[in-house]
Amino acid sequence: MNRAMDDGSLSHNRGAGREDLPTTTPPVADRVGVQAQRPLGSGTGVRVSDKSARAWEAAYRHYGSTWELTARSPKGDPAAARQMAAASAAVASAWRQIAAAATLPWWTLVALEAAASAFEAQAREYKAREKTQGHDHG
Repeated sequence: MNRAMDDGSLSHNRGAGREDLPTTTPPVADRVGVQAQRPLGSGTGVRVSDKSARAWEAAYRHYGSTWELTARSPKGDPAAARQMAAASAAVASAWRQIAAAATLPWWTLVALEAAASAFEAQAREYKAREKTQGHDHG
């Protein structure tokens, strides 16, 4: 993957015929995909605020742990659906916060919008399950 190095210098793969593109290995990511070595946007000319990055990291970490907990819940558990709906909505909100808090290239905004929309759709699906499952158990 092509990226600028943390110190701002560029490493080029001369044999690739694309000396204009910086090349380094991607940062190490933890289990949930959060960049462990550098904050979102560092080294790329775009910087997302630490507050926005921390909010996304916390929301996604919570989403992952909620998914693990609810995966062990009985099938059709309305409480599990409610928890997943809330966790999904929090991740969508964090994606939107990142999009609103930084000046980003159009393609990045499109990607953030797609991510937020996917988590919002998932939240709606879980809310619908909660209502359906709640009636089945109530």
